[in-house]
Amino acid sequence: MAKPNAEANNLTMATLSLHENPRLIGHTWATGLLQSSIAAGKVSHAYIFSGPAGVGKTRLALDFALALNCENQLAEHQLAEQHPTGQGQEAKGLWYCGECRACRLIAAGKHSDVTTISLAWQALQTENQGSANANLKIDTIRAIQAEISRPPKEVAWRVYIVQDVNTMQAAAANAFLKTLEEPPTRAILILLSDSDRTLLPTIVSRCQLIELRAVATVTIEEALKEQGASELIAHTLAALAAGRPGWALRAFQDRTHQDLNDRDEAIMQLMELLPGDRIKRMGFAEDLTKKWQEGGNKRASIQTMLNIWLGWWRDLALVRAGLLQFLTNVDKLDDLKKQAKKLTDLQIKEMLLGITRAAAQLEGNVTPRLALGDLFINKLPRI
Repeated sequence: MAKPNAEANNLTMATLSLHENPRLIGHTWATGLLQSSIAAGKVSHAYIFSGPAGVGKTRLALDFALALNCENQLAEHQLAEQHPTGQGQEAKGLWYCGECRACRLIAAGKHSDVTTISLAWQALQTENQGSANANLKIDTIRAIQAEISRPPKEVAWRVYIVQDVNTMQAAAANAFLKTLEEPPTRAILILLSDSDRTLLPTIVSRCQLIELRAVATVTIEEALKEQGASELIAHTLAALAAGRPGWALRAFQDRTHQDLNDRDEAIMQLMELLPGDRIKRMGFAEDLTKKWQEGGNKRASIQTMLNIWLGWWRDLALVRAGLLQFLTNVDKLDDLKKQAKKLTDLQIKEMLLGITRAAAQLEGNVTPRLALGDLFINKLPRI
């Protein structure tokens, strides 16, 4: 692996720019907890921020790094005490001025003491750019170990934000465990993972776990309106987000509407499978198995598909119960009503349980062919 360079680090951290998401949406309990630990001088050496993609893990990690290293942290704390109802950054829970040199550099992804490690970062360090980067490798973990032992150059804390941590294989995970067992001073590791269940229990036990919960739909809707979304767009995207404000903001800002296209494609695939025979369904399972084995974005696309399907079948249950006010796919109400008439409550329940089980089995490294095959053959009704 080539030596990490500043350009690569800047490119990776640029995805965390303050301008992309001006504030964290929701999770006030988490920001309050982290700010209290800073104020009390009881910051942990390692954290796990867990939760589904788009829920706010990356944004929270950046805000935490800013609050830890803001040069005006004391002034901000005093301001918060003078104005307990909230002014400026205090309303976010984590306090930072956003204007000092440290804040500006961290927000722009240019601070040498705040680094984000990810599969994308790893790919930039690899001499063969075409090589597979489906897993964080042991060389990447060693690169972290070599740097994190050094004291921060300019600020109070050296911070490493580690994305894609659930992709670590055994050798890399065991090497990472050594860093957690002998934590360096003035350094903090923040691991981002969709679920702590995919990590070694020994790693989880040495970190402070913060599980980010789904954000209220009304909170996401109001945030979208603040960004300029109309009432209809804000309502639709907030419902589809299923508690993930990052997803909602990205879908609103993306003029290609990729997230909505992904939703429509997943639903279309489901509609094509419903009348399909055993051969068609097994063929689809085989295609997904190949994608899963390739890892990376293709694996993530299958997880996204299952999440979309889960939301769809939940909506079918709500339609049959007459609880239309709680629908996620509010723009597909006519389609949901037509399909709900063809299904029984038991069939819908079996699919909800089947999708949940298949997703858990995939996380638990059950053979994708078995997990998905069981879902499509034994749980998916034929209508």
